[in-house]
Amino acid sequence: MAISVLLLLICAMVLIFLVPHSRYGLPMFFMIIGIIFTTISVLFQYYSSSSYVPPTYFPLRDLDIFIYRFVGHSFKLPMKYMQLVRNLGVVIYLLGISTLIDVIRRNVKQGGPDTSVTAFLVSKIIFAVLAVAYLCFYSTKNAFSAYLKYHSMNEISQHRLKLLYSFTHSVFSIVIVIYMFYPLLFFLFNLVKKKMTCFLSTTIILFTSVSLINIAFYHFIFVGLFKNSPSYVFNTGFWFFNRIKRIPPMYISLYPVFALGILIFIVISINGFFSLDLIAYSRNRVLKKQIDDLNYNLKDVFHSEKNLMFSMNILANEALSSYGTDEGKEKLERIVAISNKQMKALSDSLGAIKQLHIKPNAVDIRSLTDEAIEQAGIPNDIILEKRYCDFPVLCTLDKYHTLHAISNLIINSLDSLSMQNDSSSGEEKKLVITIEASEEWVYWSLWDNGTGIAPGSVRKLLMPFASTKSKNSNWGIGLPYAFKVITSQLGQMHITGSKKKADHHALVEILLPRRKKENG
Repeated sequence: MAISVLLLLICAMVLIFLVPHSRYGLPMFFMIIGIIFTTISVLFQYYSSSSYVPPTYFPLRDLDIFIYRFVGHSFKLPMKYMQLVRNLGVVIYLLGISTLIDVIRRNVKQGGPDTSVTAFLVSKIIFAVLAVAYLCFYSTKNAFSAYLKYHSMNEISQHRLKLLYSFTHSVFSIVIVIYMFYPLLFFLFNLVKKKMTCFLSTTIILFTSVSLINIAFYHFIFVGLFKNSPSYVFNTGFWFFNRIKRIPPMYISLYPVFALGILIFIVISINGFFSLDLIAYSRNRVLKKQIDDLNYNLKDVFHSEKNLMFSMNILANEALSSYGTDEGKEKLERIVAISNKQMKALSDSLGAIKQLHIKPNAVDIRSLTDEAIEQAGIPNDIILEKRYCDFPVLCTLDKYHTLHAISNLIINSLDSLSMQNDSSSGEEKKLVITIEASEEWVYWSLWDNGTGIAPGSVRKLLMPFASTKSKNSNWGIGLPYAFKVITSQLGQMHITGSKKKADHHALVEILLPRRKKENG
Protein backbone atom coordinates (compact mmCIF):
# COMPACT_ATOMS: atom_id res chain seq x y z
CA MET A 1 0.00 0.00 0.00
CA ALA A 2 2.85 2.37 0.77
CA ILE A 3 4.19 2.26 -2.77
CA SER A 4 0.68 3.13 -3.95
CA VAL A 5 1.09 6.58 -2.38
CA LEU A 6 4.20 7.13 -4.52
CA LEU A 7 2.40 5.99 -7.69
CA LEU A 8 -0.60 8.21 -6.93
CA LEU A 9 1.68 11.20 -6.29
CA ILE A 10 3.22 10.61 -9.72
CA CYS A 11 -0.31 10.54 -11.18
CA ALA A 12 -1.11 13.88 -9.55
CA MET A 13 2.11 15.47 -10.86
CA VAL A 14 1.43 14.18 -14.36
CA LEU A 15 -2.05 15.72 -14.28
CA ILE A 16 -0.77 19.06 -13.03
CA PHE A 17 2.41 19.51 -15.09
CA LEU A 18 1.99 17.42 -18.24
CA VAL A 19 -1.69 18.10 -18.89
CA PRO A 20 -2.18 21.79 -17.98
CA HIS A 21 -4.77 22.26 -20.74
CA SER A 22 -7.15 19.55 -19.48
CA ARG A 23 -10.54 20.22 -17.94
CA TYR A 24 -11.04 16.54 -17.24
CA GLY A 25 -7.59 16.51 -15.63
CA LEU A 26 -8.67 18.82 -12.78
CA PRO A 27 -11.44 16.53 -11.40
CA MET A 28 -9.10 13.55 -11.72
CA PHE A 29 -6.41 15.49 -9.82
CA PHE A 30 -8.75 16.21 -6.88
CA MET A 31 -9.95 12.61 -6.81
CA ILE A 32 -6.39 11.25 -6.73
CA ILE A 33 -5.32 13.71 -4.00
CA GLY A 34 -8.33 12.56 -1.97
CA ILE A 35 -7.24 8.93 -2.33
CA ILE A 36 -3.69 9.87 -1.27
CA PHE A 37 -4.91 11.61 1.91
CA THR A 38 -7.13 8.72 2.97
CA THR A 39 -4.39 6.15 2.25
CA ILE A 40 -1.84 8.09 4.31
CA SER A 41 -4.28 8.34 7.22
CA VAL A 42 -4.67 4.54 7.21
CA LEU A 43 -0.89 4.04 7.08
CA PHE A 44 -0.42 6.49 9.99
CA GLN A 45 -2.69 4.48 12.25
CA TYR A 46 -1.40 1.03 11.36
CA TYR A 47 2.25 2.05 11.66
CA SER A 48 2.03 2.01 15.46
CA SER A 49 -0.45 -0.83 15.94
CA SER A 50 -0.14 -3.42 13.18
CA SER A 51 2.31 -5.53 11.26
CA TYR A 52 2.91 -4.47 7.67
CA VAL A 53 4.41 -7.39 5.75
CA PRO A 54 4.11 -7.34 1.93
CA PRO A 55 3.98 -10.82 0.35
CA THR A 56 7.31 -12.26 -0.81
CA TYR A 57 6.05 -12.39 -4.41
CA PHE A 58 5.25 -8.65 -4.38
CA PRO A 59 7.46 -6.65 -6.82
CA LEU A 60 9.55 -3.87 -5.24
CA ARG A 61 8.81 -5.31 -1.81
CA ASP A 62 11.82 -3.64 -0.16
CA LEU A 63 10.89 -0.24 -1.58
CA ASP A 64 7.32 -0.65 -0.31
CA ILE A 65 8.54 -1.42 3.23
CA PHE A 66 11.00 1.50 3.12
CA ILE A 67 8.27 3.99 2.10
CA TYR A 68 5.93 2.62 4.79
CA ARG A 69 8.53 3.02 7.53
CA PHE A 70 9.64 6.42 6.26
CA VAL A 71 6.09 7.81 6.18
CA GLY A 72 5.18 6.35 9.56
CA HIS A 73 8.39 7.50 11.26
CA SER A 74 8.56 10.96 9.69
CA PHE A 75 4.92 12.00 10.09
CA LYS A 76 3.71 10.84 13.48
CA LEU A 77 0.27 12.25 14.17
CA PRO A 78 -2.18 11.88 17.09
CA MET A 79 -5.33 9.86 16.40
CA LYS A 80 -7.56 12.92 16.10
CA TYR A 81 -5.37 14.36 13.32
CA MET A 82 -5.36 11.01 11.52
CA GLN A 83 -9.16 11.19 11.37
CA LEU A 84 -8.97 14.81 10.17
CA VAL A 85 -6.60 13.82 7.34
CA ARG A 86 -8.97 11.01 6.42
CA ASN A 87 -11.99 13.33 6.41
CA LEU A 88 -10.16 15.92 4.32
CA GLY A 89 -9.28 13.19 1.84
CA VAL A 90 -12.97 12.28 1.46
CA VAL A 91 -13.96 15.95 1.05
CA ILE A 92 -11.24 16.56 -1.57
CA TYR A 93 -12.43 13.47 -3.45
CA LEU A 94 -16.00 14.82 -3.38
CA LEU A 95 -14.64 18.15 -4.67
CA GLY A 96 -13.31 16.21 -7.65
CA ILE A 97 -16.78 14.74 -8.20
CA SER A 98 -18.32 18.23 -7.97
CA THR A 99 -15.82 19.55 -10.51
CA LEU A 100 -16.56 16.59 -12.80
CA ILE A 101 -20.27 17.40 -12.64
CA ASP A 102 -19.53 20.97 -13.78
CA VAL A 103 -17.30 19.74 -16.62
CA ILE A 104 -19.94 17.31 -17.89
CA ARG A 105 -22.68 19.94 -17.58
CA ARG A 106 -20.64 22.35 -19.70
CA ASN A 107 -20.50 19.70 -22.44
CA VAL A 108 -24.29 19.37 -22.73
CA LYS A 109 -25.66 20.99 -25.88
CA GLN A 110 -27.44 24.26 -25.28
CA GLY A 111 -30.98 24.69 -26.52
CA GLY A 112 -32.48 27.42 -24.37
CA PRO A 113 -31.59 30.23 -21.95
CA ASP A 114 -28.11 30.22 -20.45
CA THR A 115 -28.43 28.78 -16.93
CA SER A 116 -24.74 27.98 -16.46
CA VAL A 117 -24.19 30.37 -13.52
CA THR A 118 -27.23 29.09 -11.63
CA ALA A 119 -26.30 25.46 -12.24
CA PHE A 120 -22.73 26.11 -11.09
CA LEU A 121 -23.90 27.80 -7.87
CA VAL A 122 -26.37 24.99 -7.11
CA SER A 123 -23.64 22.39 -7.68
CA LYS A 124 -21.21 24.16 -5.34
CA ILE A 125 -23.86 24.73 -2.64
CA ILE A 126 -24.74 21.02 -2.64
CA PHE A 127 -21.05 20.13 -2.37
CA ALA A 128 -20.48 22.65 0.45
CA VAL A 129 -23.46 21.37 2.47
CA LEU A 130 -22.36 17.74 2.02
CA ALA A 131 -18.72 18.52 2.87
CA VAL A 132 -19.54 20.54 6.02
CA ALA A 133 -22.04 17.93 7.22
CA TYR A 134 -19.50 15.14 6.66
CA LEU A 135 -16.69 16.98 8.47
CA CYS A 136 -18.94 17.76 11.43
CA PHE A 137 -20.49 14.32 11.79
CA TYR A 138 -17.24 12.36 11.36
CA SER A 139 -15.10 14.72 13.44
CA THR A 140 -13.17 13.38 16.43
CA LYS A 141 -14.93 15.96 18.62
CA ASN A 142 -18.36 14.57 17.69
CA ALA A 143 -17.15 10.99 18.22
CA PHE A 144 -15.72 11.77 21.64
CA SER A 145 -18.89 13.64 22.70
CA ALA A 146 -21.01 10.67 21.62
CA TYR A 147 -18.69 8.34 23.54
CA LEU A 148 -19.09 10.36 26.77
CA LYS A 149 -22.87 10.64 26.36
CA TYR A 150 -23.21 6.94 25.65
CA HIS A 151 -21.43 5.88 28.83
CA SER A 152 -23.48 8.30 30.96
CA MET A 153 -26.86 7.02 29.72
CA ASN A 154 -29.10 4.16 30.71
CA GLU A 155 -29.45 1.11 28.48
CA ILE A 156 -32.54 2.33 26.58
CA SER A 157 -30.96 5.73 25.81
CA GLN A 158 -27.77 3.99 24.74
CA HIS A 159 -29.73 1.87 22.28
CA ARG A 160 -31.47 4.95 20.86
CA LEU A 161 -28.17 6.81 20.48
CA LYS A 162 -26.69 3.80 18.67
CA LEU A 163 -29.66 3.68 16.31
CA LEU A 164 -29.37 7.42 15.64
CA TYR A 165 -25.66 7.26 14.78
CA SER A 166 -26.05 4.06 12.78
CA PHE A 167 -28.94 5.54 10.80
CA THR A 168 -27.07 8.82 10.14
CA HIS A 169 -23.95 6.86 9.13
CA SER A 170 -26.03 4.77 6.70
CA VAL A 171 -27.65 7.90 5.25
CA PHE A 172 -24.21 9.46 4.66
CA SER A 173 -22.99 6.26 2.99
CA ILE A 174 -26.00 6.18 0.66
CA VAL A 175 -25.92 9.92 -0.14
CA ILE A 176 -22.19 9.82 -0.89
CA VAL A 177 -22.43 6.81 -3.23
CA ILE A 178 -25.29 8.52 -5.09
CA TYR A 179 -23.26 11.73 -5.29
CA MET A 180 -20.19 9.84 -6.54
CA PHE A 181 -22.08 8.14 -9.37
CA TYR A 182 -24.40 11.04 -10.23
CA PRO A 183 -21.99 12.51 -12.85
CA LEU A 184 -22.02 9.22 -14.76
CA LEU A 185 -25.81 8.91 -14.59
CA PHE A 186 -26.14 12.54 -15.71
CA PHE A 187 -23.67 11.88 -18.52
CA LEU A 188 -25.48 8.73 -19.72
CA PHE A 189 -28.89 10.43 -19.53
CA ASN A 190 -27.77 13.25 -21.83
CA LEU A 191 -25.84 10.83 -24.03
CA VAL A 192 -28.99 8.78 -24.66
CA LYS A 193 -30.80 12.02 -25.53
CA LYS A 194 -27.90 12.89 -27.89
CA LYS A 195 -27.14 16.11 -26.02
CA MET A 196 -23.46 15.45 -25.25
CA THR A 197 -20.72 17.04 -27.33
CA CYS A 198 -18.30 14.11 -27.20
CA PHE A 199 -17.39 11.02 -29.19
CA LEU A 200 -17.62 7.35 -28.27
CA SER A 201 -13.94 7.06 -27.28
CA THR A 202 -14.34 9.83 -24.69
CA THR A 203 -17.50 8.20 -23.37
CA ILE A 204 -15.83 4.82 -22.87
CA ILE A 205 -12.73 6.26 -21.19
CA LEU A 206 -14.69 8.60 -18.90
CA PHE A 207 -17.28 6.05 -17.84
CA THR A 208 -14.78 3.22 -17.28
CA SER A 209 -12.15 5.23 -15.41
CA VAL A 210 -14.52 7.13 -13.09
CA SER A 211 -16.55 3.97 -12.35
CA LEU A 212 -13.48 1.95 -11.38
CA ILE A 213 -12.00 4.73 -9.24
CA ASN A 214 -15.35 5.32 -7.50
CA ILE A 215 -15.86 1.62 -6.77
CA ALA A 216 -12.32 1.21 -5.40
CA PHE A 217 -12.51 4.37 -3.26
CA TYR A 218 -15.97 3.60 -1.87
CA HIS A 219 -14.99 0.05 -0.96
CA PHE A 220 -11.76 1.25 0.64
CA ILE A 221 -13.36 3.96 2.82
CA PHE A 222 -17.02 3.01 3.33
CA VAL A 223 -17.33 -0.77 2.96
CA GLY A 224 -14.04 -2.60 3.45
CA LEU A 225 -11.63 -3.15 6.31
CA PHE A 226 -10.78 0.55 6.75
CA LYS A 227 -14.33 1.92 6.99
CA ASN A 228 -15.67 4.25 9.69
CA SER A 229 -18.03 2.52 12.10
CA PRO A 230 -20.42 3.76 14.85
CA SER A 231 -19.42 0.75 16.93
CA TYR A 232 -15.88 2.15 17.17
CA VAL A 233 -17.33 5.45 18.41
CA PHE A 234 -19.06 3.96 21.44
CA ASN A 235 -16.20 1.58 22.27
CA THR A 236 -13.15 3.81 21.73
CA GLY A 237 -14.29 7.40 21.07
CA PHE A 238 -12.94 7.32 17.50
CA TRP A 239 -14.65 6.69 14.18
CA PHE A 240 -11.88 4.48 12.88
CA PHE A 241 -10.07 2.28 15.37
CA ASN A 242 -9.70 -1.14 13.77
CA ARG A 243 -6.67 -2.56 15.57
CA ILE A 244 -5.86 -5.59 13.46
CA LYS A 245 -2.56 -7.36 13.94
CA ARG A 246 -1.69 -7.56 10.28
CA ILE A 247 -2.93 -5.80 7.14
CA PRO A 248 -4.32 -8.48 4.76
CA PRO A 249 -2.01 -9.25 1.80
CA MET A 250 -4.91 -8.62 -0.58
CA TYR A 251 -4.89 -4.89 0.20
CA ILE A 252 -1.09 -4.70 0.03
CA SER A 253 -1.05 -6.50 -3.35
CA LEU A 254 -4.09 -5.07 -5.15
CA TYR A 255 -3.88 -1.44 -4.09
CA PRO A 256 -0.59 -0.76 -5.97
CA VAL A 257 -2.07 -2.45 -9.05
CA PHE A 258 -5.00 -0.04 -8.82
CA ALA A 259 -2.62 2.97 -8.52
CA LEU A 260 -0.47 1.72 -11.39
CA GLY A 261 -3.59 1.27 -13.52
CA ILE A 262 -4.57 4.91 -12.95
CA LEU A 263 -1.07 6.06 -13.93
CA ILE A 264 -1.10 3.97 -17.13
CA PHE A 265 -4.54 5.31 -18.02
CA ILE A 266 -3.40 8.91 -17.60
CA VAL A 267 -0.24 8.42 -19.69
CA ILE A 268 -2.17 6.70 -22.50
CA SER A 269 -4.91 9.32 -22.48
CA ILE A 270 -2.76 12.47 -22.50
CA ASN A 271 -3.12 13.02 -26.28
CA GLY A 272 -6.75 11.95 -26.49
CA PHE A 273 -9.01 12.19 -23.48
CA PHE A 274 -7.18 15.21 -22.00
CA SER A 275 -7.19 17.23 -25.23
CA LEU A 276 -9.25 20.12 -23.87
CA ASP A 277 -7.88 23.56 -23.20
CA LEU A 278 -7.93 25.20 -19.77
CA ILE A 279 -5.71 28.25 -20.20
CA ALA A 280 -6.60 30.60 -23.06
CA TYR A 281 -3.11 31.88 -23.83
CA SER A 282 -1.72 28.34 -23.77
CA ARG A 283 -4.33 27.33 -26.32
CA ASN A 284 -3.36 30.14 -28.68
CA ARG A 285 0.33 29.27 -28.43
CA VAL A 286 -0.35 25.60 -29.13
CA LEU A 287 -2.63 26.53 -32.03
CA LYS A 288 0.01 28.76 -33.62
CA LYS A 289 2.67 26.07 -33.39
CA GLN A 290 0.34 23.41 -34.81
CA ILE A 291 -0.70 25.59 -37.76
CA ASP A 292 2.92 26.51 -38.48
CA ASP A 293 3.79 22.80 -38.58
CA LEU A 294 0.80 22.21 -40.83
CA ASN A 295 1.95 24.92 -43.26
CA TYR A 296 5.44 23.43 -43.36
CA ASN A 297 4.12 19.96 -44.23
CA LEU A 298 1.60 21.27 -46.76
CA LYS A 299 4.28 23.11 -48.69
CA ASP A 300 6.05 19.84 -49.45
CA VAL A 301 2.80 18.13 -50.44
CA PHE A 302 1.62 20.98 -52.68
CA HIS A 303 5.01 21.46 -54.32
CA SER A 304 5.13 17.75 -55.12
CA GLU A 305 1.66 17.78 -56.66
CA LYS A 306 2.38 21.00 -58.54
CA ASN A 307 5.47 19.43 -60.12
CA LEU A 308 3.38 16.41 -61.09
CA MET A 309 0.71 18.60 -62.68
CA PHE A 310 3.39 20.61 -64.49
CA SER A 311 4.90 17.43 -65.97
CA MET A 312 1.43 16.23 -67.04
CA ASN A 313 0.75 19.58 -68.66
CA ILE A 314 3.99 19.50 -70.70
CA LEU A 315 3.38 15.92 -71.87
CA ALA A 316 -0.24 16.68 -72.77
CA ASN A 317 0.72 19.76 -74.81
CA GLU A 318 3.43 17.81 -76.65
CA ALA A 319 0.99 15.02 -77.44
CA LEU A 320 -1.68 17.52 -78.46
CA SER A 321 0.60 19.19 -81.02
CA SER A 322 1.26 15.87 -82.80
CA TYR A 323 -2.01 14.01 -82.33
CA GLY A 324 -4.16 13.08 -85.35
CA THR A 325 -7.78 12.32 -84.33
CA ASP A 326 -10.48 14.66 -83.01
CA GLU A 327 -11.35 12.26 -80.14
CA GLY A 328 -7.73 12.11 -79.01
CA LYS A 329 -7.48 15.87 -79.25
CA GLU A 330 -10.59 16.30 -77.07
CA LYS A 331 -9.19 14.01 -74.35
CA LEU A 332 -5.82 15.73 -74.35
CA GLU A 333 -7.46 19.14 -74.14
CA ARG A 334 -9.35 17.86 -71.11
CA ILE A 335 -6.08 16.76 -69.49
CA VAL A 336 -4.58 20.18 -70.17
CA ALA A 337 -7.61 21.93 -68.66
CA ILE A 338 -7.53 19.75 -65.54
CA SER A 339 -3.79 20.23 -65.02
CA ASN A 340 -4.07 24.00 -65.55
CA LYS A 341 -6.92 24.24 -63.05
CA GLN A 342 -5.07 22.11 -60.52
CA MET A 343 -1.82 24.07 -60.91
CA LYS A 344 -3.66 27.35 -60.40
CA ALA A 345 -5.32 26.04 -57.24
CA LEU A 346 -2.00 24.77 -55.92
CA SER A 347 -0.23 28.04 -56.74
CA ASP A 348 -2.93 29.98 -54.90
CA SER A 349 -2.61 27.67 -51.89
CA LEU A 350 1.18 27.94 -51.83
CA GLY A 351 0.98 31.71 -52.14
CA ALA A 352 -1.50 31.92 -49.31
CA ILE A 353 0.67 29.72 -47.09
CA LYS A 354 3.73 31.82 -47.85
CA GLN A 355 1.92 35.06 -46.96
CA LEU A 356 -0.06 33.64 -44.07
CA HIS A 357 0.52 35.21 -40.65
CA ILE A 358 -1.04 32.97 -38.05
CA LYS A 359 -3.34 34.97 -35.83
CA PRO A 360 -6.18 32.86 -34.44
CA ASN A 361 -9.29 34.93 -33.94
CA ALA A 362 -12.84 34.45 -32.70
CA VAL A 363 -14.77 33.14 -35.71
CA ASP A 364 -18.46 32.30 -35.82
CA ILE A 365 -18.54 28.77 -37.21
CA ARG A 366 -22.02 29.36 -38.69
CA SER A 367 -20.81 32.22 -40.90
CA LEU A 368 -17.68 30.29 -41.83
CA THR A 369 -19.81 27.31 -42.88
CA ASP A 370 -22.06 29.50 -45.02
CA GLU A 371 -18.96 30.92 -46.71
CA ALA A 372 -17.68 27.38 -47.37
CA ILE A 373 -21.07 26.38 -48.82
CA GLU A 374 -20.96 29.34 -51.18
CA GLN A 375 -17.39 28.48 -52.14
CA ALA A 376 -18.27 24.84 -52.85
CA GLY A 377 -21.38 25.66 -54.91
CA ILE A 378 -24.40 23.43 -54.26
CA PRO A 379 -26.01 22.04 -57.48
CA ASN A 380 -29.76 22.50 -57.97
CA ASP A 381 -30.50 18.78 -57.79
CA ILE A 382 -29.12 18.50 -54.22
CA ILE A 383 -31.23 19.45 -51.19
CA LEU A 384 -29.22 21.34 -48.58
CA GLU A 385 -30.61 21.30 -45.04
CA LYS A 386 -28.98 23.61 -42.47
CA ARG A 387 -29.67 22.84 -38.83
CA TYR A 388 -27.94 25.68 -37.03
CA CYS A 389 -28.38 26.74 -33.41
CA ASP A 390 -29.90 30.20 -33.03
CA PHE A 391 -27.05 31.81 -31.05
CA PRO A 392 -23.48 32.87 -31.96
CA VAL A 393 -20.98 30.01 -31.91
CA LEU A 394 -17.45 31.39 -31.64
CA CYS A 395 -14.26 29.36 -31.97
CA THR A 396 -10.62 30.37 -31.73
CA LEU A 397 -9.22 29.20 -35.05
CA ASP A 398 -7.37 30.13 -38.20
CA LYS A 399 -10.03 31.22 -40.66
CA TYR A 400 -8.11 30.45 -43.87
CA HIS A 401 -7.32 26.82 -43.09
CA THR A 402 -10.63 26.05 -41.42
CA LEU A 403 -12.61 27.53 -44.32
CA HIS A 404 -10.73 25.35 -46.81
CA ALA A 405 -11.09 22.29 -44.58
CA ILE A 406 -14.88 22.70 -44.33
CA SER A 407 -15.08 23.47 -48.04
CA ASN A 408 -13.15 20.28 -48.83
CA LEU A 409 -15.53 18.23 -46.71
CA ILE A 410 -18.57 19.72 -48.46
CA ILE A 411 -17.01 19.14 -51.89
CA ASN A 412 -16.32 15.51 -50.95
CA SER A 413 -20.01 15.09 -50.09
CA LEU A 414 -21.07 16.74 -53.35
CA ASP A 415 -18.76 14.41 -55.31
CA SER A 416 -20.29 11.42 -53.50
CA LEU A 417 -23.79 12.62 -54.26
CA SER A 418 -22.93 13.21 -57.92
CA MET A 419 -21.72 9.59 -58.20
CA GLN A 420 -24.99 8.26 -56.74
CA ASN A 421 -27.26 6.49 -59.21
CA ASP A 422 -30.76 7.38 -58.04
CA SER A 423 -32.67 6.75 -61.25
CA SER A 424 -34.20 3.50 -59.99
CA SER A 425 -34.82 4.32 -56.33
CA GLY A 426 -36.06 7.87 -56.82
CA GLU A 427 -34.26 8.91 -53.61
CA GLU A 428 -33.53 12.61 -53.24
CA LYS A 429 -29.90 13.69 -52.94
CA LYS A 430 -29.56 15.30 -49.56
CA LEU A 431 -26.88 17.18 -47.64
CA VAL A 432 -27.44 18.03 -43.94
CA ILE A 433 -25.15 20.36 -41.98
CA THR A 434 -25.71 20.60 -38.21
CA ILE A 435 -24.17 23.12 -35.82
CA GLU A 436 -24.81 22.88 -32.07
CA ALA A 437 -22.86 23.91 -28.99
CA SER A 438 -22.36 23.28 -25.31
CA GLU A 439 -20.49 25.65 -22.99
CA GLU A 440 -17.17 24.02 -23.87
CA TRP A 441 -17.56 22.56 -27.37
CA VAL A 442 -18.91 23.42 -30.79
CA TYR A 443 -20.44 20.42 -32.57
CA TRP A 444 -20.36 20.49 -36.41
CA SER A 445 -21.56 17.61 -38.57
CA LEU A 446 -22.01 16.89 -42.28
CA TRP A 447 -24.31 14.07 -43.44
CA ASP A 448 -25.04 12.99 -47.01
CA ASN A 449 -26.83 10.06 -48.62
CA GLY A 450 -24.36 9.65 -51.44
CA THR A 451 -22.44 6.48 -52.24
CA GLY A 452 -21.52 6.08 -48.56
CA ILE A 453 -18.35 5.03 -46.76
CA ALA A 454 -17.53 1.50 -45.71
CA PRO A 455 -16.66 1.39 -41.97
CA GLY A 456 -13.37 -0.39 -42.66
CA SER A 457 -12.13 2.25 -45.13
CA VAL A 458 -12.19 5.29 -42.81
CA ARG A 459 -8.56 4.89 -41.66
CA LYS A 460 -7.40 4.51 -45.28
CA LEU A 461 -9.27 7.65 -46.39
CA LEU A 462 -7.39 9.71 -43.80
CA MET A 463 -4.08 8.85 -45.49
CA PRO A 464 -2.74 11.31 -48.11
CA PHE A 465 -3.40 10.39 -51.77
CA ALA A 466 -5.99 7.75 -50.80
CA SER A 467 -9.33 8.37 -52.51
CA THR A 468 -12.41 6.46 -53.66
CA LYS A 469 -12.85 8.84 -56.60
CA SER A 470 -11.12 9.19 -59.95
CA LYS A 471 -7.59 10.61 -59.91
CA ASN A 472 -8.47 12.84 -62.87
CA SER A 473 -9.98 15.39 -60.54
CA ASN A 474 -9.17 14.19 -57.05
CA TRP A 475 -5.83 13.29 -55.50
CA GLY A 476 -6.96 12.29 -51.99
CA ILE A 477 -5.53 15.29 -50.13
CA GLY A 478 -8.74 17.04 -49.02
CA LEU A 479 -9.81 14.69 -46.22
CA PRO A 480 -6.36 14.28 -44.58
CA TYR A 481 -5.89 18.03 -44.86
CA ALA A 482 -9.22 18.69 -43.11
CA PHE A 483 -8.38 16.17 -40.39
CA LYS A 484 -4.99 17.81 -39.80
CA VAL A 485 -6.52 21.31 -39.65
CA ILE A 486 -9.15 20.26 -37.09
CA THR A 487 -6.77 18.34 -34.82
CA SER A 488 -4.17 21.11 -35.08
CA GLN A 489 -6.71 23.48 -33.55
CA LEU A 490 -7.33 21.23 -30.51
CA GLY A 491 -10.42 19.76 -32.15
CA GLN A 492 -11.59 16.23 -32.84
CA MET A 493 -12.92 14.69 -36.04
CA HIS A 494 -14.88 11.46 -36.41
CA ILE A 495 -16.04 9.79 -39.64
CA THR A 496 -18.66 7.05 -39.90
CA GLY A 497 -20.77 5.69 -42.73
CA SER A 498 -22.33 2.76 -44.51
CA LYS A 499 -22.51 1.42 -48.06
CA LYS A 500 -25.59 -0.72 -47.48
CA LYS A 501 -28.24 -0.26 -50.13
CA ALA A 502 -30.94 0.57 -47.59
CA ASP A 503 -28.73 2.95 -45.59
CA HIS A 504 -25.91 4.36 -47.71
CA HIS A 505 -24.52 7.49 -46.10
CA ALA A 506 -21.46 9.29 -44.78
CA LEU A 507 -21.26 11.32 -41.59
CA VAL A 508 -18.41 13.64 -40.58
CA GLU A 509 -18.55 14.95 -37.00
CA ILE A 510 -16.26 17.67 -35.63
CA LEU A 511 -15.76 19.07 -32.15
CA LEU A 512 -13.96 22.39 -31.69
CA PRO A 513 -13.27 24.21 -28.40
CA ARG A 514 -15.80 27.00 -27.99
CA ARG A 515 -14.93 30.60 -27.22
CA LYS A 516 -17.59 32.46 -25.25
CA LYS A 517 -16.50 36.06 -25.95
CA GLU A 518 -15.10 37.70 -29.05
CA ASN A 519 -12.33 39.46 -27.12
CA GLY A 520 -11.60 36.85 -24.48
